[in-house]
Amino acid sequence: MVVKADKVNKWFGPLHVLKDISLEVRKNDVVMIIGPSGSGKSTFLRCVNHLEKINSGIIYVNGHPIGYHVREDRLIEDREKNIARQRAEIGMVFQRFNLFPHMTALENIIEAPLRVRRLPMDQVVADGERLLARVGLAEKRGSYPSQLSGGQQQRVAIARALAMKPSLMLFDEPTSALDPEMIGEVLDVMKELAHEVTMIVVSHEMGFARAASNRVLFMDEGRIIENSTPDQLFDHPQEERTKQFLSKILH
Repeated sequence: MVVKADKVNKWFGPLHVLKDISLEVRKNDVVMIIGPSGSGKSTFLRCVNHLEKINSGIIYVNGHPIGYHVREDRLIEDREKNIARQRAEIGMVFQRFNLFPHMTALENIIEAPLRVRRLPMDQVVADGERLLARVGLAEKRGSYPSQLSGGQQQRVAIARALAMKPSLMLFDEPTSALDPEMIGEVLDVMKELAHEVTMIVVSHEMGFARAASNRVLFMDEGRIIENSTPDQLFDHPQEERTKQFLSKILH
């Protein structure tokens, strides 16, 4: 079990954005989360690596509560050093690429392994070049983000996340900021990764969900409404709210 969420609740002030979310994600699962804007998809993803703090419930990553430890049956927030150590096992790719603008593609990729893992320079450079080749950007090792297209920047961001050798990859609408012709190149990289690394993906890319995921979750108003295989959910949705959403997004 890579991720286990048990009755997770999250409020922003009076707004109850996650309502008793329970979910299990096993090794090499590719789980797609779909749903309307404001349904809590991205908030849940951010809670999985403790970028957002939950108000109740618990999330385990690799068997350990993320962001907390248990003392006398109570959750106590962990020290930042321990949280950072847990986050090092989780790669996250955002809507915006968040690359360091003053660093080349290769320098962006090797920064964390050098500073966080403290691996030797020759090893991280070799790994970085291998990852650039894997995402189809070997020739861009010396290019700065401003010299790359949006799709190329997002592929560098994926390579950067992979450089830490994470056990879990989180993708928060990774193609939503891209021009339509660039979306395919990012999805192709993600499809290659599917089932090699455990992934949770928030996206509206239904073609990717069918082709690469083994489970699709439909969220609405802070709840998981439906959780099934791609074929089942897209072809034979069980819940009326799922049917309404798919009728708008697939036609």
